Amino acid sequence: MRDAGTVANECLLLDSGELAALSVDEQARLGVPIVLSLIDGDDVDPVLADAADGFVFAGDDAATMTAVFAGVTAQTGFQVREFSDGTARTINALSVEASRIAEALAHLAETQRRIPEADQHVDAILVRRLLKVRRDRNRFFPAEIFADPAWDMLLDLTAARLESKTVPVSSLCIAAAVPTTTALRWIRSLTEAGLFERQTDPADARRTWISLSGEAAGGMLAYLRMFGAVFSLR
Repeated sequence: MRDAGTVANECLLLDSGELAALSVDEQARLGVPIVLSLIDGDDVDPVLADAADGFVFAGDDAATMTAVFAGVTAQTGFQVREFSDGTARTINALSVEASRIAEALAHLAETQRRIPEADQHVDAILVRRLLKVRRDRNRFFPAEIFADPAWDMLLDLTAARLESKTVPVSSLCIAAAVPTTTALRWIRSLTEAGLFERQTDPADARRTWISLSGEAAGGMLAYLRMFGAVFSLR
C-alpha cells in the first residue's frame, strides 16, 4: 500500500492488484478513503470501481493527484486544477468539455418555464428508448465514430432518477459504452464540473453511487421536454 499523504485526512493510494487483495472486512477496517491508481486500458473489476473513492491515472502529476486526494478526504468532489504534459491535453479537454456541457444544461434549465405545461411529461421509457436507439446504430456503423460517453451517462442517470434507482460507478461505466478507464476519466471530470454527485451507500461504506446534480437534472429534463414536444414517441 502506498500512503497518498495527508491532505485533510488520511487516504490510501492503491493499484488494482493491491485493492483486490484486500478482503471486504479489511476494506471496511481501513476507515479511510481509497484512491485507485489506474493505467489506461486497465480492465477494471466493477467491484473495485465501486469500492474506490477516487481515481488517478498514469501521467497525472503531483498537483492533479493532490487535488484528487483533497476531494476524496473532504467528500466534496474532485478539484482538478493543474495538469502535466503527459495527460494534460486529454484531461484538460475533458474538463473543458464538461464545463461546456454544464453551461448548456444550465441554459436548457432556464428554458423549462417556456415549455407549455401540457408538453412537460417526461418518463424513463422515453429516455431508455433514446439509449436503445443510440446502441442500435452500432449495428450499422463502427461504435467508435459515435462515442459520446458524457451524453450516454447523462441519459442513463436521468432514466435512473426518473425510476428512483441508484447507479453505482461500475454500472455508469457500462452505460458510457467506452473503455472503463475512459469512462472513469469522464466521471471524474463531470463530477469536478458539478454535473455528477457522489454518495456513499449508507448501508455499505465500500460502495459509491453516482447521481445527477440538481442543475444537471434540470437541464436534462428541460431538453427532454423540448424533445418530446417535437418528437412524440408512440
